[in-house]
Amino acid sequence: MGLFDMSTGGNSGFASVENKRGFSNEDLLEMLSDIKVSFGTPIMGDIYGTQSVLYKSVSDQFDIFVRVHKKKIIMGKIGTDGVSSTDTALNMGVDMLLGHKDAGTSSADRAVDELLEVIKKLENGETVTESSATTSVITSTGEAISLYMKQKAISLKPKFDIFDMDENTVYHIEGDLARLNFSIQKNGTEVLKLKKKLIAIMPEYTIEKNKEEIARIKKKLKLTNPELQGTVNGKELKIDGDLFGCDFDIKVGGRTIGHVDTDRTVWSDCYRIAILDESMQDMVVALAIICDNVVDSQED
Repeated sequence: MGLFDMSTGGNSGFASVENKRGFSNEDLLEMLSDIKVSFGTPIMGDIYGTQSVLYKSVSDQFDIFVRVHKKKIIMGKIGTDGVSSTDTALNMGVDMLLGHKDAGTSSADRAVDELLEVIKKLENGETVTESSATTSVITSTGEAISLYMKQKAISLKPKFDIFDMDENTVYHIEGDLARLNFSIQKNGTEVLKLKKKLIAIMPEYTIEKNKEEIARIKKKLKLTNPELQGTVNGKELKIDGDLFGCDFDIKVGGRTIGHVDTDRTVWSDCYRIAILDESMQDMVVALAIICDNVVDSQED
C-alpha cells in the first residue's frame, strides 16, 4: 500500500478507487440512485464546471461528490451551498488544531467511507441495494441512539454519568479508587462490569456480565495512534478510525455496532456515542469507556 493510497478511506474525507469497469458519471448516477445510503440521494451537478454526482447537505457544512477522474473514481467532501470555501477551510483547520473533528465533519467523512464501500462493490460486479451502514442500524426508531459522555471521564473520577440529549442520566458508572474496576449501571442495576488489568506495559480490559466474561480487549504496542484488539462474545472486535481524533467505529464480527465522535454543541469536551444496534447498547457504552481510557493513558 502506497503512502498516498486513498482506496481505504479511513475517515479522511477523500477516497478513490480504480475505475476498472469504465463507469461514466451518468452510470454512477443511475446506479447510485437505486442504492440506499445513510446520507441522502444523488443528483447530477457540477463542481466549478466539472460534472459530478452530488449528495447535497450531508451535514451543515458539506456536500459529498463522486466522479470519474481519468482512470479512477474519486469521491470526497466539499463545502455545501451557502458555506464559503474559506469558512470550510477555517473549520477544518480548527478541527486539526484541537485534535478532533466537529460533528458535521465527522458525519461527512463517514459518508465518504460509506460511499467508497458501495463503489468498491459495484466495481467488483456485486448487486447492491443498500450500504452496510443502513443495514447496521437496528433500533426501534430506525435511527442511531445518541448518548453523551465527558471526555476522559474514566480517568478523572471513579463516579460519572452518561446522558441522553436532554441531559437525563442513562448510565451511572462507579469505579474503585484504583480506577481498575468499574460497574456500569442502568436504572440502579449493574448491566456490565469493566475491569482493567495491567499486564507488562500493555493494559488489558475485560467486560463481565453476571460475573461471566463476555469480552476481552487489549491495547497493541504502538507509538502513534493507539490500536485495540480483542473479542466480544467470541467475535472479533475492531476499532476503525482515529482514536486520538475521537472519531471511530466500533465493529464486532465485521458489523458496525456503534460510532464515537465529538459534539461540541451539547457540552464542551464531550463524546457522542452513537448506538447502531440497540441490543448491543450496553456493550457499546463499555467499549467507549475503554477507548476513552486508552487515549487518556496514551496522552499521559
